[in-house]
Amino acid sequence: MEQLKPAVTVGMPVFNGERHVREAIESVLTQTRGDFELLISDNSSTDRTAAICREYAARDRRIRFVEQDKNRGAYWNFQFVTEQAKGDFLVWLAHDDTLEARYIEETVRHLNENYRVVIVCGDVRVIDDYGAQIDIETLVTIRDDIDWQQRCSEFYKYPISNALFSIYGMMRANICREVLRSVKPRRQMAQFELPILARFAAKGQISSLPIVLRTYRRHDASLYNTEARALWKESRVKRLIVGHAHIAKMRFGQIRVLLCSSMSYKFKIRVLLDVAKFYSCRLTQKIRRASSGAGATFT
Repeated sequence: MEQLKPAVTVGMPVFNGERHVREAIESVLTQTRGDFELLISDNSSTDRTAAICREYAARDRRIRFVEQDKNRGAYWNFQFVTEQAKGDFLVWLAHDDTLEARYIEETVRHLNENYRVVIVCGDVRVIDDYGAQIDIETLVTIRDDIDWQQRCSEFYKYPISNALFSIYGMMRANICREVLRSVKPRRQMAQFELPILARFAAKGQISSLPIVLRTYRRHDASLYNTEARALWKESRVKRLIVGHAHIAKMRFGQIRVLLCSSMSYKFKIRVLLDVAKFYSCRLTQKIRRASSGAGATFT
């Protein structure tokens, strides 16, 4: 019997995730809404990840497991699960994160009721490597009842607020494919959310729901921390050059996306004014801190 097209694809790009991947898979299989596929792409792991995923795929036909012949990088793996997604809606799930049981039900309902929204997310529970709660990220700056122009400006600022967690929301799959095809492939994954979210915001609204729907694991072995440690091994001069170049690239890229978007001229101007105000406030704060430090030195 041919399986019906799923409404949702949960895309899980994974590499050497044997420690937590079972928990991530189980969180998908226990969803209150079951018309999904779980697409797992193993980037040629060297541990037991593939064996664990094959075990689950053999037990549940909603799991589609692809074992890559070689490691092509994390960003490539995100693109793979995006391009191969069968559902109209798509959410990325890292192998060390989990979804709350009502994640799919709540987010899909919101997208079906709000056609202008291209991403919807919930608040995020942050845990450590052992599962202990560290914090709750409440995404109050992008709640659905806030005017979109005000929410939109969040995605054109650097550094971005915790609105960056919306990258872990439920997305419209066709928009996600368009966005990823327009972003230059990255070798480093640090802050890969920013150019992606800027492009999503240029295509539609991004909203958050006032309910915890996802758990995000923060630990030393994460991809972000691994890349950060590699950079800190470089000389101080190189770190400064790389850091300032990165900031300039991010800010220029965000503004370029905004200016090239199909948003109305009036809307773009209002967003740009919000962003300019944000940078002005940050500059003022830096000057005050510098002045305070200089005063303390000579008194």
